[in-house]
Amino acid sequence: MSRIAKKSRPVKGAKGSKGPRAESKPPRYTLRKDSLGRRYAIDKHSGKRVSVSKATKERARRRATSIAVSKPQVIFHRIKPPQPPKVKTTKKKRSEAAKRGWETRRAKVIPLPPPSEPEFDWKPPSFDELIGPLIPEGVIIRDFEGIAERAARYPKVAEMAMLAWLKLVIEINERKGAEALGQPIPPIITPRFDRIYGKGHGEFVRSNYYAYANNLVDVDKQANLLAEDPDNDYSLRELYTLYFSPEVM
Repeated sequence: MSRIAKKSRPVKGAKGSKGPRAESKPPRYTLRKDSLGRRYAIDKHSGKRVSVSKATKERARRRATSIAVSKPQVIFHRIKPPQPPKVKTTKKKRSEAAKRGWETRRAKVIPLPPPSEPEFDWKPPSFDELIGPLIPEGVIIRDFEGIAERAARYPKVAEMAMLAWLKLVIEINERKGAEALGQPIPPIITPRFDRIYGKGHGEFVRSNYYAYANNLVDVDKQANLLAEDPDNDYSLRELYTLYFSPEVM
């Protein structure tokens, strides 16, 4: 008689089993402690020591499997409440709402009291009170007048100013003539001004500033312009001395 074939069935506990029941086999590693309280792991199959991490991972995996089997996961789907319909607002309505909010906040602000005046009447001491007057007694201070004003008041000043003017004109014309003929330009001797401010400064002022003055008023303007220029330290007295007598030692 021929043999009747039976349908093959999976054997319980075989390697091909899947799911939570697959972890029902006994643990392979066990944790122990030595006499000093130190933990170590033993492989039950070979009886040798293994790393503690293998036993720890195996224990955590078995605990997670037992929890999943005993307490199956239940998923709840939350029902979203109905949302109110969105109302579109215009730019004008937003502006009006912002104005109302600003007026409300401004009405709630508590006004500050006006600043009170100090109760004491004290003024800081003046410079003269601290160190005394800088001008000695008996010395008269007056504004420094220009050449044009003094020449109109004093004939001697007018005469000396005119001689200085003629000397300046002759000096400038000689330099222009030498330049036109290709000859060496004669230098302008200004020993006092150069000794105070440096060599060549006197010649520079007479040839580039005083030479372009048309009258005594222009000379005063040029002198004041140089004295007030922050790029140099010319004094007004030395500038007038340079105009009247540039060769003064």
